[in-house]
Parts: sequence; structure tokens; C-alpha cells
Amino acid sequence: MPRILIVYSTRAGSTAHVANLLSNQFRTLGHDVGVASASADPAPNGEDLFVVGSGILASHWNKEALDWLREHQRQLAGRVALFNVCLTAQDPARRDEALEFNAEACGIVAPLASQTFAGKFKPEKVGFAQRLLLRAMRQKPQDHIDPAAIVGWARDLADAHL
Repeated sequence: MPRILIVYSTRAGSTAHVANLLSNQFRTLGHDVGVASASADPAPNGEDLFVVGSGILASHWNKEALDWLREHQRQLAGRVALFNVCLTAQDPARRDEALEFNAEACGIVAPLASQTFAGKFKPEKVGFAQRLLLRAMRQKPQDHIDPAAIVGWARDLADAHL
């Protein structure tokens, strides 16, 4: 049975939610799946596939996710898929822009696949400075998480790489 480790970094919980949707689908497909926050520094331990994701803040991955990729890049070589979660991805016209947020992570590890998923914004879940910035941009609470797209990507990864 193929083993998968999903590692994520989140600030407001959307990326953890996406990681759990991915893990549920991989388990449904019969895979052994571990899920961990990058800040817990989970050790790669012979998994067949690593799926690593981060929330996006100011067009960048969270530091702990990038640090985790750097620390374990040798173990991940040829067995990693990357994803980000951001509000930019909810606009189909800006999909390429949202995918480009993975560029720094792709420079650390050459991914088998790279994806972006729309996230959600809950003002009570973000820090004061980000809340002020988003208020100035007139951002209202919103939820664009698309479980079908997330589950579909998990199936595609499993079909292509396991």
C-alpha cells in the first residue's frame, strides 16, 4: 500500500482544511496517509509521495513550509507535489498568477505536480495587520474552497504517481 505524507503550513486554517480533504481522498483510494504541520517538522520516512502545501500571504509561501522543503529536499526528490491555498485562485482569469506563487517552492524541489486552490477569508482568523490590509482592500468574509477540485487533484496524483 503506497504511503503518502501531506505537510502543510497555515495561518487561518484553510490550508489545513485542504490537507485534510486530500488525506481523506487518498485514504478512500486505499493509501496510508500521514498529515502534519510543517512547524512540527515531520521526518520523511520512506513515503512514496509527499504532498506539501502552504497558505499564501503577500504572494509568498509561509516560511516554515519553505524551510521544511529545504531541510528535506534530498528525501523528497522525485516524489513531491506542491499546492498553495489563496484567494487569488478563486478568479479563473488569475489562475496562472496564483500558480506562480509556488515558484519559490518549485525552485527548492522539482515537483511532480503544482496546484493552487481557492481559499477562504475569515477576518477573525487572521492577524491584526492582515485584517487592516484586507479591510482597506474591502475584502469581506468569503469561502471559495472547492472540495471537488481538491478531491479530483488527489485522484489525479494517485493515478499518475502511485
